[in-house]
Amino acid sequence: MDEYFSAIHKMEQAVMFPSLLRGVYMEQQDDTSTGDFGNRDLYEYYMQLKSIKLAVEGRLAPLNESKHQITSREEVQENGEEADLEGLLYHHFTGLYRVLTHLTRKANALTRKYNEIIGQINQSEITLTW
Repeated sequence: MDEYFSAIHKMEQAVMFPSLLRGVYMEQQDDTSTGDFGNRDLYEYYMQLKSIKLAVEGRLAPLNESKHQITSREEVQENGEEADLEGLLYHHFTGLYRVLTHLTRKANALTRKYNEIIGQINQSEITLTW
């Protein structure tokens, strides 16, 4: 999770003008981090990554308000449900890890693309001033 927050933080620090990402699409490359951007522009992904960060940081509903709350192992057994709680926990953590890894790759790819755009703008300004 630290890698995810680090990637999002770097993205937020690098992207000073998110509006520059409007209408910019990631080129399809062999790199798996850029191959799944689909047909949405980078601005949409930037906003999505920021909103997911806010949700992950703690703006989710507290556990005690969850519809699927399980208070004790005895309660599960009393209800006749055969649940492997350790297995369920492992399953959910594995899924969370996959999602965060995927989002980290997207944030890093978006940051690289933004830096390329800024580099091209700076290069154009240098050329014009000479």
